[in-house]
Amino acid sequence: MSGFFFWFGSFDLAASFLLAAAASCRARLFGGHVSGAAVLGCLCGLAGPLLRECLGGGSGAELLASGAFVGAVVAGALAGAVLAGLRRQGAGLFFWLDSLGLALAACLGAMRGLTLGLGAAGALVLGLLAGLAPGLLRDMALGDTARAVEESWYATAAALGGMLTIGLARLPWRPSGWALSGAQWEYACIACGVLLATALRFWRGRRNSD
Repeated sequence: MSGFFFWFGSFDLAASFLLAAAASCRARLFGGHVSGAAVLGCLCGLAGPLLRECLGGGSGAELLASGAFVGAVVAGALAGAVLAGLRRQGAGLFFWLDSLGLALAACLGAMRGLTLGLGAAGALVLGLLAGLAPGLLRDMALGDTARAVEESWYATAAALGGMLTIGLARLPWRPSGWALSGAQWEYACIACGVLLATALRFWRGRRNSD
């Protein structure tokens, strides 16, 4: 198992679960069958991490060989397909699953780029590709307008979250009193990026609904 997955596996599992759940939830809201929605959810949950690892010079086989990773994807796909049956809350559920999954995948991808020795621009591109690919795959499969081009700050929020992650990770100093190890600081950088991206999507979504 790669060192990156060893250190950030919990975040990776959460991102894959959320992306899979968002895709299957969206498919069910579009009238898809439970089984078809779950299959789409699995594909989308796998797409981001596998693309990130392949672009980073790996094969992605280590992720597929991880029972925890595959289990998180399958569990997310099934959870999204089942929970989407709550029609009244389905749209709101999808928004949060999608927003959190996008933010986590993008910020993890950006941090992965830094661990590979990429510059800030390269790390940001890797993060955006890992974050946006699952949603684009989902929307194309459903014949829906890609949310990345909607005025909901989808790609913009992911980019800003990734930029914050990269900026904090490359600071030459840390806040006084923060006795964090290298890995703990990187966790904190990812968490800050996720919070920013999610907050921006929520704020923009509220403005568009007014």
